[in-house]
Amino acid sequence: MLEENAQVISVAGNRAKVTMVRSEACGDCAAKDMCHSTPENTMEMEVDNPAGAHPGDRVVISLTSSDLLKASALTYMLPAFVMVVGATIGWARTGTDLGALIGAGAGFAASFLFLFFYSRRGSSESAPRITRIL
Repeated sequence: MLEENAQVISVAGNRAKVTMVRSEACGDCAAKDMCHSTPENTMEMEVDNPAGAHPGDRVVISLTSSDLLKASALTYMLPAFVMVVGATIGWARTGTDLGALIGAGAGFAASFLFLFFYSRRGSSESAPRITRIL
């Protein structure tokens, strides 16, 4: 299980907005440029709040290793796989490189749309959550 210490900024319902110091592991992450960090080298994110934390509380944010692996597979492997399938279908239907290119582009667009709507569905079963208040 991956754990990070954070501080609660605000609470809305069963969700909390937290801020945490950007860890040293972020420096080696391939997706480090995609995170939104503040000038003070902190990151803000919204997490589930089953512990009932209040603004100002110091908390521990947890994410299981299996949930991280699922998210990584969806984010990186799904688009690559769907692009290859799209390119194969495009080439098989047209017999040209242009058809394969169009198929790959369509596959990438389809995977992007899937991931966009999948992330917007609001499921919190595999989201980071506050596991305890410090």
